[in-house]
Amino acid sequence: MTPPATAANTAAIHLYRSIRKSHRKFMPPKLQKLGDRYVRSEFKQHKSVTQPHQLDQFMAAWQEYLLQIQSTARKQHSIQSGMLDEPSALLNEKAQRVSFGKHLPSSFDLSDEQHEQLERLKDEASKV
Repeated sequence: MTPPATAANTAAIHLYRSIRKSHRKFMPPKLQKLGDRYVRSEFKQHKSVTQPHQLDQFMAAWQEYLLQIQSTARKQHSIQSGMLDEPSALLNEKAQRVSFGKHLPSSFDLSDEQHEQLERLKDEASKV
């Protein structure tokens, strides 16, 4: 018998589905594929976490990611529809479209675990 879903599980499932839906709706196919694999892996790895503090951090980080995707998509839509007067500041010079993600300051410190995770993501990105 499957245990009943907790509020945290339900929220995580909803967030996961929202992220995947945003990937399908807003991202280019290669980036969508990479993002889907990464989010699936992360949610699977954190499935057994029971510490409320860790769960809160995990959910907050992924919620911020979802908001970043949606914000970028809104900017892209505004540029394409001519609603923004000065799109050049938001555009990727090569692609002449809005880039997904955000730039981190050079002073941004990462833990060893985050460096390892970033390297894994870099390896995955090079495969796509």
